[in-house]
Amino acid sequence: MPTPIITKDLCKGCELCVHACPEGVLEMSTEINAKGYFFPVAAHPEKCTGCRYCLLVCPDTAIQIEAKGKVTVRTEGLTDKQFHYCPGCTHGVIHRLVAECLEELGIRERTVGVAPVGCSVLAYDYFNCDMHEASHGRAMAVATGIKRGRKDLVVFSYQGDGDLASIGMAETVHTANRGEKITVIFVNNAIYGMTGGQMAPTTLAGQVASTCPLGRDVNHAGWPIRVVELLQSLRTPAYLARVSVHDPKSILAAKRAIRKAFKYQIDGVCFSFVEVVSTCPTGWGMQPHESCNWLEENMIPYYPLGEVKTPETAA
Repeated sequence: MPTPIITKDLCKGCELCVHACPEGVLEMSTEINAKGYFFPVAAHPEKCTGCRYCLLVCPDTAIQIEAKGKVTVRTEGLTDKQFHYCPGCTHGVIHRLVAECLEELGIRERTVGVAPVGCSVLAYDYFNCDMHEASHGRAMAVATGIKRGRKDLVVFSYQGDGDLASIGMAETVHTANRGEKITVIFVNNAIYGMTGGQMAPTTLAGQVASTCPLGRDVNHAGWPIRVVELLQSLRTPAYLARVSVHDPKSILAAKRAIRKAFKYQIDGVCFSFVEVVSTCPTGWGMQPHESCNWLEENMIPYYPLGEVKTPETAA
């Protein structure tokens, strides 16, 4: 019988696993862990079907599944260091997906990642591959230099919307236009998370942020930028996709897109770019599961999911 194994001291009490479980296996404990968070327990283990939804949505790799005498393990693409992100932040989910792809494709030992300025500024602590820190907005420029100097390496940048779509927009457009054979993971949570929840280039019309407490006024701030569609207009062949990590099905689709993006680079085909629509429960002022629902209801209609461009369909 499959059973969820919970490492309680990794848990930050986000409850995403409880809400994701379709069988009601998990409940939150009345006890707290060493960090002061409530944590889930398998209150009804006999109901577990082994769907792994709890494992998929956990942003802190605190859950594994035991089935038929075997236990799933944290990918070797991640270090043992615990993520610093806020409870329920889906950066941890995206980190895990990228790390799993590096491991499964057998490229981790020849991969270099470029970390940005932003919430994921400490990404070099978490990815178990060579990492380079870039100045604000310059991750793609740094990644370009690494790739041009060492074409045998697999190079990716991991960037948020403020870093990539604001101060780094010039690097974004020109890197894509030149067709640099790197992979970009773009985390769009529609806000500046690290610096206090300010309006970002991707903040939705009417969405409240610390610098627009009445909501984004498009007559004053312009419309939120759809980066994937912007890059789609370039004639250069590329792989452009937008995915989400707000529920288990979407997480699986996100991993397929990220894996495909790396494969295009491995094969020397084209520039590859995956936008991951993500949540910021703290910046949005919501509970983690509420932020996932809000994302589905508000962000996805404006930022539709799917492959937007492939090298096979490029003009």
